Amino acid sequence: MIEVAEVFEAVRRGYNQLEFASADEISDYFASVEAESVLGHVSNIKGILFEQEYMDTLSAQGISANLFESTNHPLTDISILNPDGSVNEIQLKATDSASYINTTISENPEIDIVTTSEVFESIDCESVIDSGISNADLNDAVVENLFEDVVNPVSPLSGIGWLLGLPF
Repeated sequence: MIEVAEVFEAVRRGYNQLEFASADEISDYFASVEAESVLGHVSNIKGILFEQEYMDTLSAQGISANLFESTNHPLTDISILNPDGSVNEIQLKATDSASYINTTISENPEIDIVTTSEVFESIDCESVIDSGISNADLNDAVVENLFEDVVNPVSPLSGIGWLLGLPF
């Protein structure tokens, strides 16, 4: 289960203006965003959260890895130090879209991709790795902790809930 503190840490990493913000300040910031921009924010935060969660998974397995300082590093997101001293750079994709992954593979076939469990099941490619992390869990963690009021079924903005994969 993804903890609320991890969602706030993802925001702090991805939004320079919120780097030192409290949980309340972060909540207030996202409560005031335009409804039209919610999907972009969810996607951005979900991607950063995915990186953090996957880094935790690697660490728990005793694998040495590093996130790039920039959240928009070109082509890859993390580097893994292999026991022989070599380094592998890999890309992480927090999505449930197989077509998005297939496009990424065709554009950069030499780069391994770690993806969410849902999309991994629909891709048959050696360069795609299952993170063991659910896209739905990432999405739920971000929406429930930052945007619940925006996509709440009783909210006038609830029409965007279907875009986020929410059941209303």
